[in-house]
Amino acid sequence: MRRARICIVAVVLLALPAGPSQAERPLAARALASGISTRATPTKLASGRTTTISGALVGPAGPVAGELLELQADPSPYGRFVNAAHTVTGAGGHYRFPPLRVYRDTRFRVAYVRMRGRAGPTVQVVLEVPAYPPSNRVIAAARYLSGRAGTNAFAVIDDDHRLAGVNLHRRFHSASVVKAMLLVAYLRRLDYQHRPLDRASQALLYPMIHSSDNNAASTVLAIVGEAALARVARDAQMEDFEASSGWWAFTEVSAADLARFFFRQDAMIPRRFDGYARWLLSTIEPSESWGIPVIARPEFQVFFKGGWLPKSEGLVNQVGRLERPGIVFALAVLTDQDPSMVYGEQTIQGVTARLLGRAG
Repeated sequence: MRRARICIVAVVLLALPAGPSQAERPLAARALASGISTRATPTKLASGRTTTISGALVGPAGPVAGELLELQADPSPYGRFVNAAHTVTGAGGHYRFPPLRVYRDTRFRVAYVRMRGRAGPTVQVVLEVPAYPPSNRVIAAARYLSGRAGTNAFAVIDDDHRLAGVNLHRRFHSASVVKAMLLVAYLRRLDYQHRPLDRASQALLYPMIHSSDNNAASTVLAIVGEAALARVARDAQMEDFEASSGWWAFTEVSAADLARFFFRQDAMIPRRFDGYARWLLSTIEPSESWGIPVIARPEFQVFFKGGWLPKSEGLVNQVGRLERPGIVFALAVLTDQDPSMVYGEQTIQGVTARLLGRAG
């Protein structure tokens, strides 16, 4: 796991040319004939935290005390080792350098000063990248949501693949969010039949996603069938999914379900259609680009779909996949019994703002 504290121990044996007997060799040569052990503790840490380099110098006759050692560092982007510190081996040949603050991935090695060019093994210390969004922001979003009217839920799968949120498994009607699942089911059907993305297919998929056309969605569902939609849910590990016995907008889903689906969506789409699907889900018409994209752009590229039933249920939903270099995470916000659609949109924006650290 990315946050495990790991202690790496390395030992190097330095072979020397045949020469005088052990008794006749200088101390430095006798010590290096057995080697220097080196460890870094910890090997993974947050930027600006410290690591400690330690180990032992051991010769054929046993541990070697009182010898000067040099710690050498090579920070990323790696180029060459430079002097970072010195210490003297103590009893038992052990050594320990003062803790060093690390601001980037860095390689370390320990050199035996009395034998120029002779160094022990290289150990690497890497920076631990915290999960995004961090837990304090998830807590802030939960507090915000608790003060909003209606019945609400949100789920985040962070870039460390961990699920968090509020009312994660409470079921809501999907409304038009299910159209993103229909898109995947249709593209998988084309791939299975070895068919291209022809004009007839695009004439259905484009309006279904770009402007959330309901007639197009009904036609797509009639083509792929409920079983194909259920397979998409199963492959996305949507545990709370339940198909509607009537209109597709009444498909039941949870925030956890939809976050899982959007997090895994790229892997579920046939590769030859992936670019098209990403284009559709990132270029939805401006009038429907409220909520998550309003807050997340331009820092993140946002692939999303919203759904709403404001008159019959006061329901406003949105789910998205957010990407920037080094970070990919998914977010779903589901709201019900909203006083108005604008209120639901504001709730989604409020959750997103807190997760991205942009709340005023």
